[in-house]
Amino acid sequence: MEKNSKLKILNIMSGANSGGAENFFERLTIAIEKEDLEQKVIIRHHQKRFDYLNTKLKNVKSIKLFNNFNPFCQSIIETSIKEFVPDIILTWMNRASRILPNEKFGPEVVVGRLGGYYKMKNYSKCDYLIANTEDIKNYIIDSGWDSNKVTFIPNFVNPNKKTKLDLKFDKKKTLIAMGRFHENKGFDVLIKSLSFLPSYNLIIVGQGLLKDLYEELIEKYNLKERVKIFGWTDDISSFLNSASILVCPSRHEPFGNIIIDGWAHKIPVIAANVSGPSNLIKEKINGLKFEKEDIFNLVEKVEEIQKNKKLKDKIIKNAFEEYSKKFTQEIIVKKYISFFRKIIK
Repeated sequence: MEKNSKLKILNIMSGANSGGAENFFERLTIAIEKEDLEQKVIIRHHQKRFDYLNTKLKNVKSIKLFNNFNPFCQSIIETSIKEFVPDIILTWMNRASRILPNEKFGPEVVVGRLGGYYKMKNYSKCDYLIANTEDIKNYIIDSGWDSNKVTFIPNFVNPNKKTKLDLKFDKKKTLIAMGRFHENKGFDVLIKSLSFLPSYNLIIVGQGLLKDLYEELIEKYNLKERVKIFGWTDDISSFLNSASILVCPSRHEPFGNIIIDGWAHKIPVIAANVSGPSNLIKEKINGLKFEKEDIFNLVEKVEEIQKNKKLKDKIIKNAFEEYSKKFTQEIIVKKYISFFRKIIK
């Protein structure tokens, strides 16, 4: 590619209806669109996502049956590569990485983006890989990948919109958790902890199959007046600005986007001591950690940060500074584009 010619990126994702990777995909594609380059985006059909991206991007296409068993899907991707002639094909997670043609049609360099500990056989068609944590990068290299072809680039989050909600709760003692209603997220642990935090309220924001279970727990522990469940929202600022402590009680969390969201919104974060959050949070420096599924340890951390204003202020200050230095849109987009330009032959 000539030094001053525009970079051409084909961005491909199947993905679920919602989730951390899907949300970051939307943020990154929209941010990239603002740069001096050309981009084409292909997604698995999800009407809300397509409508949203279609208002932000010039060239977005959706495919209903996005899998290896649909020759029509494979044909669309193959035709898109031939017509668009990308310099970079960026594939998100397993399905998009598997469905690429077996042969190349031009100068394209294929880059897989991983946000989890996936089976590496799914990335055999990729030339390079991007991991969103150092641990995942090490996992990829330990799986046999050349370390020179794997890089670490974290996610960025959007800045605080300064919006708020009137929740009829005491903000000074309102906990919040956000994400998919999935066993890995550990929201059941947080709900149970409210029995030992009688003066606190809880907001849970998200969607998923476990909503009924959460409502059963709320009923069982007589928490209906203190716990509210909300569907997923594109305006997370309204909720984060209406609470006093963000809790990430995950049983498994490769990165932890919501932690960075908390930092950006100047709300203190308490997280389970698992992979991603463990690497992000330095105890009593930019957050607090509790042992996974340990309700009483979680209760201790909530009470500690609530009683110690000096510690709380210190955590908020340090966390926001770390967000500003490492996880803003400007910083991360620059890293992606610099990496792409570096690997183009």
